[in-house]
Amino acid sequence: MKAFDQYLKEIGEVGYVQSIISSIFYVSGLPTARLNELVISENGLIGIVKAVLPELVEVMVFEGQSLGHNMRVVRTNEFFQMPVSDQFLGRVVDPFGVPQDNLEPVRGIKIDRPIDPHAPGVNERIRISRPLETGVMAVDMQVPIGRGQRELILGDQKTGKTIFALQAVVNAARSGVTCVYVSVGKKKSDLKFVQSFLTNAGVMKKVVIVAATSADPAPMVYLAPFSGLSIAEYFRDKDQDVLVVLDDLTTHAKFYREISLLSRRPPGRQSYPGDIFHLHARLTERAGNIRNKNGKEVSITLLPVAETVEGDLAGYIQTNLMAMTDGHVFMDIAEAKRGRHPAVSFTLSVSRVGNQTRTPLERDIAARITYQLAESRKAEELGRFGVELTPQTQRAIKLYEKLEVILNQETTEIYPKGLQIIFLGLFLGDFWENLTPKQIRDEKARLFTDFGAGKFDSVRMLVSKSRNLKELFGVIEANLKLIGPKVAQPVQSGKAGIATSKLAVN
Repeated sequence: MKAFDQYLKEIGEVGYVQSIISSIFYVSGLPTARLNELVISENGLIGIVKAVLPELVEVMVFEGQSLGHNMRVVRTNEFFQMPVSDQFLGRVVDPFGVPQDNLEPVRGIKIDRPIDPHAPGVNERIRISRPLETGVMAVDMQVPIGRGQRELILGDQKTGKTIFALQAVVNAARSGVTCVYVSVGKKKSDLKFVQSFLTNAGVMKKVVIVAATSADPAPMVYLAPFSGLSIAEYFRDKDQDVLVVLDDLTTHAKFYREISLLSRRPPGRQSYPGDIFHLHARLTERAGNIRNKNGKEVSITLLPVAETVEGDLAGYIQTNLMAMTDGHVFMDIAEAKRGRHPAVSFTLSVSRVGNQTRTPLERDIAARITYQLAESRKAEELGRFGVELTPQTQRAIKLYEKLEVILNQETTEIYPKGLQIIFLGLFLGDFWENLTPKQIRDEKARLFTDFGAGKFDSVRMLVSKSRNLKELFGVIEANLKLIGPKVAQPVQSGKAGIATSKLAVN
């Protein structure tokens, strides 16, 4: 930006600081100031106009320690823009684009982008038809996410929300998607964990981390999601698919509430300002699947994170976000306490858009898994009464134990879609009928290693061509020796599983 004296000479409109309240100060004498316009004080402090009152202008400033009463302030006739560059990939930057990772400065040509532009219109948006694979089997098979979808991640503290988001980032980056992770009001130790997780996974060069920690002023935290989406739009306009994680928006709402209360705005429900819904809706609407000016289909997929308290989905911010997204993945604290990872609640999670990206085979698998989960829950409820269980009920309970083992994933385990289908095909086709849960866990680990080594490339190609469960079971049965000698033979050559599958799907 230019110096104060230069702006004063060009604009010729000067105001004076009348009062200062933390990160908010009020200026008189700027009659033509506009919302979101930048102003600069005579000592070089930059602020953003947040409200135009009858006699005063309300300005949000990022560091107000050096402000003084009657200090001169001048308009700039400019709006806040963030410099963006391809060199941001692999870096940690603050909401102003300044590196925070103690490495060399970001070099190269930077393009200034507005942090709060208009969202794409209806005419630009197109149907979501491409899946965004997260590498987490419980989500990809039961709550699928499409490219351009806005899928909320809900859950209590320590239920695995951030871990799931990071697993999705790693898998997306490996498949060529550019990723932006926005840390909103997190501790510096949490930020270090995110950075090390992505670095150890080998995808940091495809990720930009926008960080505003809990130690930063409230206005910095407020701006972080806007800056993150501006970076995403920069890469989207370069014909790249982008994944954005906002972690998390409940913290963002609390910091915005702090700013609003300092501004003496009338508090609403839980003391949040009345425009909190509009604020978050502006953010989520910037995501979507659109057709660029050159006719190419590109997308920004948004994964906002929201924290619940004791599993309560009826909180103010949580219900707001649920209303403006295309579904949500709910991490259940009860499942987490039972040792399930990820602790996804299949009954309370929903994807309103992702289902249309599924193949016929994936729909068959999802229907069968849903049927199996429902039967197992009924069997579990019967078992709690202490009544004598029928062999069929006992088998349902054992199948549920095996299914839990199959759907469980360690933090560092990210399963490609082909491997997920092989796992579930082996289970649903009764090829693992004679294995114990521990043996299934060992089989999973072995198959994961062999798949990563490229030993199942031929099977993967055949699996990808399967149109239904019957064809999938046939492929697996024909390749049991290749899949591994430790895999148990099917009870009735897989036919019992196929028959049951048809019954369940129908």
